[in-house]
Formats: sequence, structure tokens, C-alpha cells
Amino acid sequence: MIRIRNATKTFSSFKAVDNISLDIKERETLVLLGTSGCGKTTTLKLINRLIELSAGSIEVAGKNIQQQKPEELRRRIGYVIQGAGLFPHYTVKENIAVVPRLLGWNKSKTETQTSRILEIMGLSAQKYLWKYPRELSGGQQQRVGLARALVTDPPVVLMDEPFGALDPITRSSILHEFRNLEALRHKTVILVTHDIQEAFELGDRICLMDKGEIQQLGTPKELVFQPANAFVRRFLQERRFQLQLQVLQLAELHSYLQPHLTFTDTNIITLPGTASVLEATQLLSVATYPRPVIALEATATTPALHLGISDIMAAVDKYIQTLNL
Repeated sequence: MIRIRNATKTFSSFKAVDNISLDIKERETLVLLGTSGCGKTTTLKLINRLIELSAGSIEVAGKNIQQQKPEELRRRIGYVIQGAGLFPHYTVKENIAVVPRLLGWNKSKTETQTSRILEIMGLSAQKYLWKYPRELSGGQQQRVGLARALVTDPPVVLMDEPFGALDPITRSSILHEFRNLEALRHKTVILVTHDIQEAFELGDRICLMDKGEIQQLGTPKELVFQPANAFVRRFLQERRFQLQLQVLQLAELHSYLQPHLTFTDTNIITLPGTASVLEATQLLSVATYPRPVIALEATATTPALHLGISDIMAAVDKYIQTLNL
């Protein structure tokens, strides 16, 4: 879907992006992760030509972006920034309708799609269309910003620290909604963040950058269990154990489990094998009495199991030991 080859961006003598190459697959969410100044936002803005390449090439859907007018390219790419970036003197309706107007949509189509996408974002069109940004909460503003990016149904959506300005509670809610948003499931999403937890929650793959270079490109599990170099290890070290639990699924521990066969006075919590180990341990930790137990669903090849938290953690230890971590 997006092909980046030897992309370089230089500001005076400083290389913000240094000869990077990567392919972003159709319908995947790729997270550009790193500390401030690592080149992740510059890389994102090279894709829609908000910043111009110094060298190299970028193709979107097989077309070289340098051979397209910037304004036409941007109309086919959704763009969401931190703080939503809404026009303060426009209503919600007018903000969402900006790109449809530029594309020459008629009034009826624009109004229908504007109301529809707002409802998809969890905001009542009847209640919010005529409000101004100052009348919205931070979470509501971010939903409107995302609606504006998605209203024309672009195949590619670029997101620059979209949740960075939100308070922790609102951010957690928005992240949960984002993961389950039907409107994004068939799109190619490139998301920039400095937040490790956010990257691991949302990314199909993560591109970890430092000093304008790619340090590792891979799935969350590959970064945690197969770090490419010392920088990757250091970057993830503080949250490494939590991330290990997050990327591991219960089914992957099956051969390491030695569960008890029976429990008494228990609170049974049934989970599929695709559930993360982190989810299972959190559920077991918050419940008190009766004693909670995870019931791992049976599959065509494995029996159903009842697991306590000690069973799960013992299996995690064995799994990690086999990887020599």
C-alpha cells in the first residue's frame, strides 16, 4: 500500500530522517514509535507531503507522491493531529465537511455522510452538529477530528499523537473505542506516538525509531521477545514484563500449563485462547471472593482448562526460559 525507499529529510545539516526504507501493508495499523526528535513525525508528514523529501521516494497505492499535486494527494489521505486541530470558528458540521467541500460533494451527500460518521464516532448528530469546538470536551473534540479524517472514506489515515492531549481516563476510553472502530478496520493506518503502551495496544506492527533511523520493524511480540539491538532492549526495559504478558495469548502457553483439575468455592471466568495473558491476570487480580479461576475454552486440539493465577505465571516463566531471555 505504501512503499518508502531510502527516504531522507535534512534540515540544514541535521538529518531528521536518515535513509529509511519500509513497506506498509494494506489494511494494517503501523505505529511509528520513539522519543521526541527521533524522526517519527517527520516520517509521517513526508507521506502526505506536509514536509518534502530531501532524497528517496514514497509511493502510495503504486503512485509516486512526488508526481502528484500535494493538495490532491492530501484529499485522499485522512489526517488526525494531537488536540484534533479543529477550526474554532466552525461548527462540528462545518469542520467535518471541509474535505467533502473541497472534493465538490453536493450538499445532500455531505450532510448525510457528516451525520453518519459523527454517529459512528459515538456522538449524536442531532446534539453535536451545531456545536463549536469550545463547547466540546477533549474526548469529544478528538472524536470530531477523527470523523473529519474518515468522512470521505480515505484508504489511508495518518495520525500524529492523536491521543496525547487527553487525560488518562478519557484516553483509555478512546483507545478502547479506536481498537473496535469498524470504520478503521479496512484502512491503512500510520500512527505516531511516544507512548509504548499505546503502540503495543494499537499496532499490528511497530517501527521503533531513533536518531532518524529505524531500529526495529516488527510485530509487538517480535520487539518484546526478539529485540534487534541494545537500543530496543533499553527502550522497552521498564515495561518489558508487562509487555510480555500483553503480547502473549493464553493458547500459546498451553503446552506449559499444569493446571489443577478441580477447584472449590470458585468464581469461573471463561476466556478464549486468543485472550492475552495480561487480561487474564488482571481479571484474576481484581476479583476477590469466591476465588477466581480462568476457564480456558477447549479447541479442536486442546481440552478445556481451569487455571489459577499461579498456574498462568508458572507457564509464563517456562515460556520465557525456552526463549533464553
